[in-house]
Amino acid sequence: MSRILIVEDEPKSVRLLSLVLEDKGHTVAQAANLEQARRLLGGELFDLMITDVRLPDGSGLDLLEQAHENQPGLPVIVVTAYGNVTDAVRAMRLGALEYLQKPFELEATAIVVDKALEQDKIRAEHTYLLDQIMEGEHQVQIVGQSAAMTQVRDLVTRVASTRSNVFILGESGTGKEVVAKVIHAASARRLQPLIRVNCPAIPSQLFESELFGHIKGAFTGAYESRKGKFELAGEGTLFLDEISEIPLDLQAKLLQVIEARSFTPVGGTSEIPMKARLVAATNRDIKELVGQGRFRDDLFYRLNVFPISIPPLRSRREDIPDLAEHLLAHLQKEFGLKKRPILSETIDVLLRYDWPGNVRELRNVLERAIVLSADGPIAPVHLPEELLTLGSGHSAHDFHGHVDQFKRRLLIDALQHTGWKKKEAAARLGLSQRAFSHYVKRYDLDRDRPEDA
Repeated sequence: MSRILIVEDEPKSVRLLSLVLEDKGHTVAQAANLEQARRLLGGELFDLMITDVRLPDGSGLDLLEQAHENQPGLPVIVVTAYGNVTDAVRAMRLGALEYLQKPFELEATAIVVDKALEQDKIRAEHTYLLDQIMEGEHQVQIVGQSAAMTQVRDLVTRVASTRSNVFILGESGTGKEVVAKVIHAASARRLQPLIRVNCPAIPSQLFESELFGHIKGAFTGAYESRKGKFELAGEGTLFLDEISEIPLDLQAKLLQVIEARSFTPVGGTSEIPMKARLVAATNRDIKELVGQGRFRDDLFYRLNVFPISIPPLRSRREDIPDLAEHLLAHLQKEFGLKKRPILSETIDVLLRYDWPGNVRELRNVLERAIVLSADGPIAPVHLPEELLTLGSGHSAHDFHGHVDQFKRRLLIDALQHTGWKKKEAAARLGLSQRAFSHYVKRYDLDRDRPEDA
């Protein structure tokens, strides 16, 4: 549940309120004066603070101001036995969520606490969803009808509803982040944050602070307390991208957190439960790294509960027509352009290329083509030179010619087997109808169609 700080100098009030809140599952810390409260705020992160206005060594309103400086966005409830309009106005201006007068009923106060925590949660979710919409992440999907990608989609569907850690394997640019986003979007955690951690980009000296947060003054430059990625993820999903790049000593710290399901912010004294689901990814041969002693085997086994391998684009060329259409639609919307077609001969060129950069490279090629094509269709002339020259040599031409003959034979066999029912033939070969239609046109298959079919 939540961590709540009560700042109150009346022991009986503190004891009774603490009992009510702890009975609801919250963790409660107590401070009897400003000095104790400031020390606690400087050493721990809280989800809510309840403070009296009149304290032995000063005003709780001054503490409210300081609390927001140390922990921006901290919800605060102010209580007092000497209510006046001036204090109430100042409390609200300083960001207090509620201003209560003593004596108050404990159960009623507990309801106010639940309401304040729920409002804060809704506000965080609202901010997250707005970010998702702005980035267009709500449109993310796994594209491709090949047998390999059908299997990936099936695995994603199976694991999304579980709490299992997921390890996504695949070359750079294959779409590991897309798979992580789809897992999150298909899970019960979808309204909670999806937090991505680009592991190689974090300096080793800031690794703990970035992941686990820190308390104000914990190190030089820590001018305010800050939550880490693990806490920001809440009950959502934490995506550890390129996790194989984490140094060995930091792997040990990460393993400890995963095993304990809790962590302590840098400079902090209290443990925070880890509630997020972990999804890790790498473009390296992780088992080889384990064998070489460059990645901890115990960390690997903790993360590799449910592995998902994404094949490179060169091994699933039949997905290229669908991917090209999908990426073009996305790019056209992103740039505010009207829809334009991609010519069949352009698809032919894309199919002949090996795509060492995978889907990411395909997207970049299509973005360049959109810029060059003005308002017309995407033609081969709009593609990079290295794609156009591929296959121009005699040996390469012969190779692709043999490949085309083999593909044409497979397509004809499927059509003959299904009585020239194209939808059934496409399904038999594991192709989408769009991809199958492209091949029918490319190889002029209708010319071989029997008159009675």
